[in-house]
Amino acid sequence: MSTGAAGLRRAMGLRTAVSTSTGLAFAALQYLAAAGLVAYVAGDSAWISIGVAGVLALLAWGFFGELNGMFPTAAAIRRYMSGAMDDRVALSITFTYLSTIVLVVAADAFIVSAALTHVLHVPGWLTSVWTLALLSIAVLSNLRGVRAAGWLQDVATTVVLAATLVVSVVALTRSGTGLHTPLQPLHHHSGAGFLESIALGIFLYSAFEWVTTNAEEVRDPKHIHRAMLIAVGILFVVCATMTTAMSHVLTHAQLGTPYPQLALGGRAFGTVGVWFMAAVTAVTALNTFNGGFITASRFVYATAREGSLPPILARLNDRAVPWVPVIGLGVVSFVVSVVVEVVGGSGWQVLVAVGAALEALIYAVAAFCVLRLRGRVPDHHRPFRVPLVRVVAIGGLVIFSVLAVVASVSVGNRFDPVPLIIILVMGAASALYTVRVVPGLQAAEAARRAARPTRRRPPRAPDGDATPPSPGVVS
Repeated sequence: MSTGAAGLRRAMGLRTAVSTSTGLAFAALQYLAAAGLVAYVAGDSAWISIGVAGVLALLAWGFFGELNGMFPTAAAIRRYMSGAMDDRVALSITFTYLSTIVLVVAADAFIVSAALTHVLHVPGWLTSVWTLALLSIAVLSNLRGVRAAGWLQDVATTVVLAATLVVSVVALTRSGTGLHTPLQPLHHHSGAGFLESIALGIFLYSAFEWVTTNAEEVRDPKHIHRAMLIAVGILFVVCATMTTAMSHVLTHAQLGTPYPQLALGGRAFGTVGVWFMAAVTAVTALNTFNGGFITASRFVYATAREGSLPPILARLNDRAVPWVPVIGLGVVSFVVSVVVEVVGGSGWQVLVAVGAALEALIYAVAAFCVLRLRGRVPDHHRPFRVPLVRVVAIGGLVIFSVLAVVASVSVGNRFDPVPLIIILVMGAASALYTVRVVPGLQAAEAARRAARPTRRRPPRAPDGDATPPSPGVVS
């Protein structure tokens, strides 16, 4: 294993950036979110809620696009938050935000494994075995380097999206009847229900921005900004089609199961369709786990590189992969998924609510940072700029803040403060770590850097030409 001196490699193309951004958002949880969204609007008009949510996702795309353009590094979130607010507050938010990847992976692992256990009619304890096997595949592919992990991400994301789209279209065409009020979401429904459907629709796009942590591995920094935009478009098409199909061909009982995608597959291709969608659900696990490890491990690596996490987390293997964070994320995700299995009931729904609330929170933070940095560093190079920044950023800050509060006290369609309590506990733990542990780590890192030999460059000649380097001098 290497100590990490070489740094990450720029080996990620636009295609893999798109598949990473899209794949992180499209997890097995999306099937349940889409099925739940149907209850809040009339007929087959749920696609409208997803479209409105997509517009809000474009706000987040604009915020992250400008901020990532200013700081195209794996630690971009640290850079722009530290520039916009107190560094201790920024670091506390950063560590809390990091937990969203673990929560999504853990909840997805439980749901995928439970679906496979249900289809195969095997004992429930095998859920943990399925989870361990799928997580292991994602960890091993990541350890082989960003090219291998990127290839797996491209294949898994393409298979999941294409299969879901085909099954949804076939189920619709075989229904034999026309759509019911596709343009009237409020028909016999309330405006409050429509707003709740939009809030749930935003969850269908959440985590697409995590690809920004791969900024040091893309061949062209512009790939990140373009990939996020393309991902939002793909997610709208697939999720809108899937949700319309579910609302049209599934019964209320089928929509209320933990595996609505299996029923959708059955309506499209019968028993074969059920097994087919079970296999697709398994692939969503690889899609989510692999993408989560690609992005979160780079973020951990960059944070450790600056001295805010133990230095062992900044070590790279001979394939330029931060191997300790990859393995650590896999272990933690497995443990959390087992806890969800033991808790049972609505445990996975609590994790979804926590993840949704933290995503909305970070979108609000991004809006705040865009607005604050426009005032603090107006001359900083910005390859992309949010238009009408005051109106857009303030509007986004208010909207996403409200959504974060709503999501933090809601589980399913009922009031429940448990997600808020979990977020407050994680935030307090992050703040305690920031105040008590980080100063010592940063001091130790500063001492290590001061002890390293200083690299000197030879003086330039009077005519402006560089003097040839002397033997043994690093230029």
